[in-house]
Amino acid sequence: PLFRGRVRCGCNYPPRLSHPHRYPMRQITRFTFILLILALASAGMTGCRSATPSATMTPTITATPTATLTTAPTQTTTPANTITPRPSATPTVTPTPYNTLTPTPEPTAVTLQPAVLFPYEDIYGRRVDWSYNYVTRIGFDQWNEVNDLWAFLGFQLLDRAIHQRNMNFLGETITVYYLNVAHDFKGELIQMQLVLGATPGADVPIEDIPAGGTAYVQAQVREAWQDFAPYVTHRDATRAYAARDEVYPLMFLKDLQDLLATLPDEVILLADHPILIPKNDWQQVKLDMGRVSYLAARYQPFFEFDVYDRLTGQSQFAYDLRDYLMHGWAMPPGLYAYASQTLIIVRGE
Repeated sequence: PLFRGRVRCGCNYPPRLSHPHRYPMRQITRFTFILLILALASAGMTGCRSATPSATMTPTITATPTATLTTAPTQTTTPANTITPRPSATPTVTPTPYNTLTPTPEPTAVTLQPAVLFPYEDIYGRRVDWSYNYVTRIGFDQWNEVNDLWAFLGFQLLDRAIHQRNMNFLGETITVYYLNVAHDFKGELIQMQLVLGATPGADVPIEDIPAGGTAYVQAQVREAWQDFAPYVTHRDATRAYAARDEVYPLMFLKDLQDLLATLPDEVILLADHPILIPKNDWQQVKLDMGRVSYLAARYQPFFEFDVYDRLTGQSQFAYDLRDYLMHGWAMPPGLYAYASQTLIIVRGE
């Protein structure tokens, strides 16, 4: 109330807000807002400046890809095709060589006198010559394979003497007696030994063979006009001794030696003998070979024995001869020996 009236002086009291010498509130507020924005911007820049080092740390992190390690390829699996396979366990089969038949000692020098062939046929109309063969007995096992085989073979007589050689069997030495012959295997005439018999001891002359079965051979002499029935001959000649026909007599080896010198040029030899024998009979064959020397000599070309004198099976020669007879296969070259259980001598005119 004291100041209801105006006081006239140099200034009004209280002073006006619009006094030019004072800052209006609006200007103060605007100025304060600008300062606040500048302060925040300054703080943001300092914040960004402090954060940038963490961003620059990423190169050290990106350097850690070296932690993906160049050694990683060592952990890759090896391809299967680079693995060397184990060797096969399949055994390699080595064929058994033919039995050695080199005469020991060398046979006495004998003049060669090869037999001359003449026309002759069996009862079936087959020509009988140096290539003649006829299966006289055949049997099969449960696999339908041939395991029992006998055959007549035709031979050319090359001289007129009985030769001999030594053979070791089951620790014993025996003297083997044989004829020097040849057989035509599919157009190739191959020299062979036709085994007749044997006796214990080395280099035993025929004249000194002791009495007994080893001194004999079953032989028959026929003329060119007489028929030859291979199966019937085999059947009658292999019967038991008591039932055997008298036309198949046993002949002394020394008598056969004398007979050879009297034979004409035209002559054919025919010999029948087992080639394959059923496996169930092998042990019996070995026993017979150990007890009877001439059986040892006759069966030896058809069987194999190991270093411990164990019978291991039939010889490769026996199987090759089977294939020759049954299938017409060629015989490999070699020194062969056939045997004669029954010997047929056919004389020409």
